[in-house]
Amino acid sequence: MTRINVEAYRRRAEEFVAALDYEYYAHYAGLKADCDFTAVYDRFPELFTKEAVDELNAVYEVVQGEEKKRLAFLLEFTIDGFIGERTKHLTDQIANREGRAVVHVDGQDIPFRQAGIVQANEPDRDRRRRIERARLDVVQGQLNELYDELWRSEHELARQLGFADYTALYDMLTRVDLDLLRAQAEAFLQDTEGLYQRSLEKLLPAKLGIKLTDLEYADLPRLVRAPEYDTIFTAERMIPTFEATLAGMGVDLQAQTNVHIDAEPRPLKSPRAFCAPVHIPNEIYLVVMPKGGQDDYIALLHEGGHTEHFAHTPVDLPFEYRHFGDNAVTEGYAFLMDHLILNPRWLDVYLGYANSADFLKFANIVQLYYLRRYCGKIVYEVDLHRCTDSLDGMDKLYADSLSEALMVDVPPENYLIDVDQEFYVSSYLRAWMYEGALRMLLQDRYGMEWWHDEAGCGWLKQLWSKGQEFSADQILLKNGGGKLDVDPLRHHIERALGR
Repeated sequence: MTRINVEAYRRRAEEFVAALDYEYYAHYAGLKADCDFTAVYDRFPELFTKEAVDELNAVYEVVQGEEKKRLAFLLEFTIDGFIGERTKHLTDQIANREGRAVVHVDGQDIPFRQAGIVQANEPDRDRRRRIERARLDVVQGQLNELYDELWRSEHELARQLGFADYTALYDMLTRVDLDLLRAQAEAFLQDTEGLYQRSLEKLLPAKLGIKLTDLEYADLPRLVRAPEYDTIFTAERMIPTFEATLAGMGVDLQAQTNVHIDAEPRPLKSPRAFCAPVHIPNEIYLVVMPKGGQDDYIALLHEGGHTEHFAHTPVDLPFEYRHFGDNAVTEGYAFLMDHLILNPRWLDVYLGYANSADFLKFANIVQLYYLRRYCGKIVYEVDLHRCTDSLDGMDKLYADSLSEALMVDVPPENYLIDVDQEFYVSSYLRAWMYEGALRMLLQDRYGMEWWHDEAGCGWLKQLWSKGQEFSADQILLKNGGGKLDVDPLRHHIERALGR
C-alpha cells in the first residue's frame, strides 16, 4: 500500500473545502443560477478515493497523541467526501431542481424556495392550505425521486465502507452515541408534553384564532412568523442592531476585513441568512436579505454566531480544528447568539422593547416547538438510517413521529426532504444542550447582561478561539458546565413558561 503524504493531503483538502464553500455561497447568494458541486469534486479527484480512505486509516492506526486526534477529524472529512463525490450529481440535481421549481397557486407562480415565506406572510388560512398543498405536490412529484436515489446511494456506500448501515457509520464518525441521544430526546418529549400542550392551547387562540384541536401543518409558518411584532423587529433596524450587539461584545463588525456582509437583494438569493466560511478565519461570508420580523432577526443572529466563531479562530490553528470537529460547538455559539432574543434586557437595550413579556412568552413556546421537532426528527432518523433495503413505510413513520412530537398532523411527503445529511440532526440537538449549559454559565458568572460584560465576552472569545478542537462535551467538562444533557434546556424552558 502506498504511504499517503498526509501534509500534502491536508493542503489539498483545505483547497477543496474553500472551493466547495464558495460554490455554496455563490449559488445560494444568487450569484449563479446553477449549483455545480460536481465541478468542484472533479478538480480534486485524488482526495476521495477508496485508496485515500484506506491509506489515511492505516496511518491513523499507527500514530499517537495529537496527530491521532487530527487524523480522526481528517478521516471523517475523507469518508464524508467519499460519499459526497459519488453522489455529487444527485446533490447538484436536487439543488438545481429546487432552485427552478415553481409552486402554482391561484394563478400565481411562486418559486419553490420562496413558498414557505409567502405562506408565512399569508393571513388567509385557506390560501395557506393551498400553498402548502402545492408545495407538497412539488416535493412528491419532482423531488422525492431524487432524494430516494440519494438515500439509497449513500446507504450502499456506507455498506461498501464496511458498516452495517448509515447509522453505524455516523456513530463511528461523529463519536456520538446516537441511540443514547435518541433516548434523551424521547425523555425530553415525554417530560415537556404537558407544558407544550398547555402552552399551545393558550397561544393559538390569541395568535391564530383557533384551538389546538383545529391546528393544521399549513398554519405553522404563520404562527412562527408572528407579524404582530414587526413594528419592533423592522428591516431597517436589523443589521444596525446586529452591529450594535457585536460592538457591545467588543467586536467592530465594520473593521473585520475577514467578514464580508452580503446584504444585496437578488432574485435567486436564499431568503434565509447563512454563513459560508470559505477560508477560516480569513474569508467568511455572512449572507442576509433583510426583510424584518422576529424570525429574520433570529436567523441573522444565528448565522452571526457562526460568523464570529469562525472569524475569531486563529489562522495558525491546525486545519482540522478550524474546519472540522464537533459541529455542535459552532451551532451552540450560533444558538447562543440567536437566543439573545429570549433575553428581556437585550430586547430593552438594543430594541427599546421594555414591555416584552408577551413576546417572550411567544418566543419561548416557539423555542419549545423547535426543540420538540428535532427530538421527533432524531427518533425517526435513527430508524430511517438503519434501513438497508426498502423505504416502504418510512413516510408513515416520519409523519407519526413528528405528529406526536408537535401535536399536529405532519404530512408524510416530507419524509426525505426534511432529513439533513450526515446525521446533522444530532449536531443541532447537542448544540441546544451545549448552548443551554453555556448560557447558564454566562448568566451565573456575569449576569443576565453578559453580552456586554467585558469579562464574559472575553471568556466567550476564548472559547471561539479554539475552533472545534474540543467537543461540546469536553468544553463543558473543562469549564464547570457538567455533562451534556437536556437538563439546562428544560430549566430555561420551565423558567420561562412554568412547569
